[in-house]
Amino acid sequence: MQSVTAGIDAIGEVTIRLKYEDRLFAGHGANTDTIVASAQAYMNALNRLYAVLQRGKSLHPQHDHEEVQTVG
Repeated sequence: MQSVTAGIDAIGEVTIRLKYEDRLFAGHGANTDTIVASAQAYMNALNRLYAVLQRGKSLHPQHDHEEVQTVG
């Protein structure tokens, strides 16, 4: 957790990493309430994991290695 701003209404920024089957999923959240920021970060990471499970691939298509076949 890290403070983004100073003062009584400081915004805390939270980064969390979840590990699932040897893969890491990062989530980020920011709020004046550290509990809310933590919950946002956790949900963000869970949503990334869920998206990968639904697609069966990574979130970044450029990281998915597919074989290119040439015709000829």
